Amino acid sequence: MNMKRCVLVLLLTVIVFSLCSCGHLVKSYSKPDIQLKGKSLGIMPFSSNIPEVGKVVSDTIGANLLKSGFKIVDRTRIGKILQEEGISYLEIDYPDYNKIGQLAEVNFLLVGNVAFSSATVRLLDTATGETLIVTVFRPSRITGSASAVDMGQSLGKSIGKEIRRARKL
Repeated sequence: MNMKRCVLVLLLTVIVFSLCSCGHLVKSYSKPDIQLKGKSLGIMPFSSNIPEVGKVVSDTIGANLLKSGFKIVDRTRIGKILQEEGISYLEIDYPDYNKIGQLAEVNFLLVGNVAFSSATVRLLDTATGETLIVTVFRPSRITGSASAVDMGQSLGKSIGKEIRRARKL
């Protein structure tokens, strides 16, 4: 009886995750006429109520941004810098962005927050702390959630499109 129940739960989980990856809304907002002239972008560790989900989303976004034209410094390297400097990525503000930018030798930082089934990612100028691009992921109302990989791919494609547009201006 327990084996049947486990198999049933597993099948239902697979079905739910299959359905969840289908519908979602991703929208990017950017400052009008921004021009991204820097050469490097750092990806901060993303805050999340489930740390592994934040890691998967940020890593997937990083993979999608490889064709953006930036040198990408991943969350692991940025995380080590934060740890060495005693900075918590959950309580970071402009002076920290500037310091991280100098230490990691990046012009821009990608910061994010992943909730149960939604995510927000911001591209910041490390010199000014100014938010240049914001990308928001929300699942559709029908399915209600999405996998971390789906979130990361959708966010990466959307913010990547905005970055490539801003680098052409």
